[in-house]
Amino acid sequence: MINYRGKLRKMLSGYQGRPFVVRYWDGASEQFGQGGPSFALYFKTKESLRRSLLETSLGCGEAYARGDLTVEGDLVAALTALGEAYMALEPERLLTGWARRAVARTLPREKADIEHHYGLGDEFYKFYLDKKLQYSCGYFRTPEDSLDLAQEQKIAHTVKKLQLQPGQRLLDIGCGWGHLMFHAAEVYGVECVGITLCDNQASYIREEAARRRLPVEVRTINYLELDESIKWERVVSVGMMCHVGEHRANQFFDKVKSLVTPKAICLLHCISKMKESSGADPFVEKHVFPGYWFFSLEGLVKRAVDREMNIIDVENLRLHYARTLEHWRARFLRNYDEIKAVMGFDDRFMRTWEFYLASAEAGFHTGHLNLIQMVMTNGVRTDYPLTREFLYETEARAFAHAV
Repeated sequence: MINYRGKLRKMLSGYQGRPFVVRYWDGASEQFGQGGPSFALYFKTKESLRRSLLETSLGCGEAYARGDLTVEGDLVAALTALGEAYMALEPERLLTGWARRAVARTLPREKADIEHHYGLGDEFYKFYLDKKLQYSCGYFRTPEDSLDLAQEQKIAHTVKKLQLQPGQRLLDIGCGWGHLMFHAAEVYGVECVGITLCDNQASYIREEAARRRLPVEVRTINYLELDESIKWERVVSVGMMCHVGEHRANQFFDKVKSLVTPKAICLLHCISKMKESSGADPFVEKHVFPGYWFFSLEGLVKRAVDREMNIIDVENLRLHYARTLEHWRARFLRNYDEIKAVMGFDDRFMRTWEFYLASAEAGFHTGHLNLIQMVMTNGVRTDYPLTREFLYETEARAFAHAV
């Protein structure tokens, strides 16, 4: 008979993080780390421990969603500790836990995967996102910045890097609820077209653009269906790259290359991992974001350079995303009962979502995940600002210096 407690003990033998206690279904317990415990893991069944060890995040996440694994205290700290322990597993065991589902990635399948997550309804996201429904990392100038302010600052920070000029045309691939386009059209006088696979997002954008009388259009198509005879001076993609998937990465960069004018400026804002070979977490891929994949910075740069896209700026906003997720999770928990009542979600769904938000926050805190903003040009430009000072000026001054 396999001694799973012994395996857990061995896995955590070199653990040096925050001290914690593990409690078992039969009343036994043991502590890991030195000092007073800051949180406790409670495995209510032997099966929950077995699956957490054998299936890593998938087993752990599903046990938490079922209520067979609970955490007393800081869930993010607990998942950070487990994440560090999983990294100590033998490579063969880790790969077993991270086995991915083999699903044919057709365009209808991709739309269905997007709808699985974003089709939950705007009302749900309003419970924990900012007022503009920005479903990507904010930009915190100070630790005291509110989530709403951080998301406004993220939009401004991102758009400044595009060096927009009046009359230019901006393509937003994976435009979300459209607020980056609204900002670009309103402040810089550019025409914007966004694409999304979510009907609810498209409806919102059309109504808001009409209400504000802005030159913003939205299309519900896959980026691969964009007409290559129409060229764009600027292209931005915020938080969409993870949905491209490992299998279509080269197609994505080929498509962007085919859509842009000479000297065009493009910005890619996406989550990345240190190693591309482990780009999808099995729990998140199965229950939250089917079909997603996180690329490595190395892989992104190589694909861009192979297509003669010139990399001119790379910024890592990892800690900004950790703080963003902290805000999202706090709002989610604060509105927990109301979400259940209004949306009709059961406890398993709610615990799945809580685990997803907490595990992502832990990933950014530990450096397992990064948030990359990569600016590239189609060919070489010599007129991009020499320093980043323009990013920290008011938009009026930055606009005056735009190329």
